[in-house]
Amino acid sequence: MRILLAPDSFKEAASAEAIAQAMARGIMRGDPQAECRLLPLSDGGEGLTHALVHATGGTLHDVETVDAVGRPIIAQFGFLGNKHTSRTAVVELASASGLEQVSPADRDPMAASTFGTGLLIRAAIDAGADRIVLGLGGSATTDGGTGLAHAFGFRFLDAHDSDIPLGGGALVDLARIDDSRVSDSIKNVPIVLACDVTNPLTGPEGAAHVFAPQKGATATQVELLDQGLANLARAIMQYNGRDIEYTPGAGAAGGTGGGMLGLFNATVKPGIELVLNLAHGREACAWADVVITGEGSIDSQTPYGKVPSGIAKLAQSQGKPTIAIGGTVTSDPHTVEALNKAGIIATFGIAPGPADLTTLIANTERNVEITCATIASTLRITAATSPCESA
Repeated sequence: MRILLAPDSFKEAASAEAIAQAMARGIMRGDPQAECRLLPLSDGGEGLTHALVHATGGTLHDVETVDAVGRPIIAQFGFLGNKHTSRTAVVELASASGLEQVSPADRDPMAASTFGTGLLIRAAIDAGADRIVLGLGGSATTDGGTGLAHAFGFRFLDAHDSDIPLGGGALVDLARIDDSRVSDSIKNVPIVLACDVTNPLTGPEGAAHVFAPQKGATATQVELLDQGLANLARAIMQYNGRDIEYTPGAGAAGGTGGGMLGLFNATVKPGIELVLNLAHGREACAWADVVITGEGSIDSQTPYGKVPSGIAKLAQSQGKPTIAIGGTVTSDPHTVEALNKAGIIATFGIAPGPADLTTLIANTERNVEITCATIASTLRITAATSPCESA
């Protein structure tokens, strides 16, 4: 039996690559005769760079940059392999400007900036990239991508033509944008935004109201951040006539989607679709008899743009069944029905029994391995008994 192992990361527990390897160990325990192909995936957030570099035989590059609160860190970008005609670099915003890079005690939703991601993209372009894939997800910021743009020379000025500070909180004082220090070559580099949300920039469903609270923002700060992003939208309209405030995806990564669409040669694509295309997911599904996928929580969001539903739909289009595993698995009937429609025929929780969260996270890879061993044993028995018996 040929089994495609195509998980996302289990957030705060293990990377997609580590989960895929644990799956493979489990499959070999349950069915030593099985053939496995590993295809760790991402929907555009954490793990995007490693997933695409792994899938295409590309290369990783370390860069000195800063995190969302300005502290020096080492982050990575990747170049795609597989003889891509363009020199495509992959950057994930979470690598330099991610929430997980900053401890809860150090998070500052008003001052957090995407400047470090801008330095990372600049390093990729300096290394020869002529196309960028930027994963939007997992950010600690609500600055509308202004920090990123600042790294390329954009200036964000107040009514007195003074530079405003980095961070979303300062955008309430933004009056205009100056690009006199930005080269046309930078503005014209194609940037594809891998995004799994459709939120607008502002309003009740916008970046500040929906995402800023989980980054530490109070109710008062949320209102100020929303005002600042509305200010940014007006400044971009004045700068080049682009209306990005209610564009789907503009609210991604604290409004970075909107800033990129307004200031750069950027387009938005659903993250999982982009990844599956670049990682040759269709060919991988065609090879497999069954697909096993997973993520940290199989819940109401899973059917909508997440890795398990994305790979399941692709496999379903080729008549291949998909099984999903998760740290937690919902029993909500509406979600289960949506998962079934997406092509996921069964879901399994990996928790062996009641335990505290810290213990479960620490044992994630072991529990993935055990669960996949059980699945493989079941598949092997089913395959052995499924042919019609002779009379």
